[in-house]
Amino acid sequence: MIALRGAYAVVPALVLVAAPAVAADDSGLPIAVRVGFERVRLPQGEQMGLAGAALLFDVGGGWSLGPSIHGAASGERGGFFVGGLDVQRRWSIAPRWSLLTSVYAGGGGGAGAPVGGGLMWRPAVSLMRELGPAWEAGVSWSSVRFPSGQIGSQQLGIVLGWRGEFRESGGPAAGLGFDRLAITATTYRLADGGRRIGLVGARAEHPARIAGLHWALEAAAAAKGDAAGYMELLGAVAYDVALDPASTLHAGVRASAGLGGGGAVPTGGGGIAKLVGTLQWRFMPGWTLGAELGDVWGLNGPLRARQAGVWIATALEPEVDGASAQADARTEWVGVLQHHGRTERRDGSRAALDTIGLKLNRYVGEHVYLSGQAHSAYAGGAGAYSVGLIGAGVATRSDARWRAGAELLVGAAGGGGVQTAGGALAQAMAWIGGSAAGRGEWRAGLGAMRPWRGGRVSPSVEVGWSRTFELVRR
Repeated sequence: MIALRGAYAVVPALVLVAAPAVAADDSGLPIAVRVGFERVRLPQGEQMGLAGAALLFDVGGGWSLGPSIHGAASGERGGFFVGGLDVQRRWSIAPRWSLLTSVYAGGGGGAGAPVGGGLMWRPAVSLMRELGPAWEAGVSWSSVRFPSGQIGSQQLGIVLGWRGEFRESGGPAAGLGFDRLAITATTYRLADGGRRIGLVGARAEHPARIAGLHWALEAAAAAKGDAAGYMELLGAVAYDVALDPASTLHAGVRASAGLGGGGAVPTGGGGIAKLVGTLQWRFMPGWTLGAELGDVWGLNGPLRARQAGVWIATALEPEVDGASAQADARTEWVGVLQHHGRTERRDGSRAALDTIGLKLNRYVGEHVYLSGQAHSAYAGGAGAYSVGLIGAGVATRSDARWRAGAELLVGAAGGGGVQTAGGALAQAMAWIGGSAAGRGEWRAGLGAMRPWRGGRVSPSVEVGWSRTFELVRR
């Protein structure tokens, strides 16, 4: 049974998500992006720089909520990550001034931080001033608590925000505007001793107004080598030019920076950067193959590595990379709790653990969707355990009151003393869902997870809530 203490932390957020949302229309749904930085005090006086980012959807009455992630950016805890949900209330207190109150609940850990089971609470208050029609900045006060661990800290921080719209229908680049999703496979060869690490991940790309220029968000985790538990989250800027008149072959460069660590990879405080050269080939409409070669280094640690990688990308919007203009562009966000029974630990024992997670499903047809998922432990004595998954699923008609589906995913996991046999794993899940008009869809699922290179099968149960933010018919 899912541990009650962890369930109490996330049920209020899921209930708020289930409240009636703003009605979909062509004008879009208001969203906000928040990024911040603060210094958290750990036991024995150690300081850890904590960076956070949240994507918040307006649900009316000054309330907003959405996924949020926090990670170590300075200090000695590179690889510390916590993912969860943020619920926020905005109060206008004067022209151009607002007060934001929020409560965050999530799960995670890493880098040897004393997080116990991994459940993290973070209530916060932020004073914000508008800098223009879309931007705002301010200062925050927060309290970071791990109830089953040893971290309890209050601190001031800085916050930068952007406010805009999530387009729910109409036109290319609807939704968040990502026009391409790539599945990546990468190898690092560390300069210190020649250690090799294999990673799998995903990258979502957004077009800029300058031809050939994109910005992107990318994530990857160790799936091969002796670095189970390594994870990275990066922002990137890329530029490429066509090498042939048909624009099927492109060469370019991509620069990335963000947070990474875990798996005994020496990232120091957690900041990393990359610079790679790229070559990509559009081998059929809507699909590209790519390769890259470059360098990786730690911004505040000794990491130095050579990087080589390949990827395959699919267009998410019509007329991108020659994709059909009749594409269905429906997107689902799914917040889930998963209970994994009899999970094998490194000491040979088996015990249950519970995770909180987020799924992003992108439909490429009426019944088929691509899925990217992230899950982190919040109970079960595995506080640093995290999972990243990519794969595909099938589902019955979206306009039915009751639906069913199934998905098959692969990815990487590690941390928290869980035996992952190098990091790579696979998960299968079947689900049923029921919806009410304007209130999203509640789901329940049964499945199993297994390390890719052997190990025992762990049965899984999940409950979740999904919201379709976009349904475009062209």
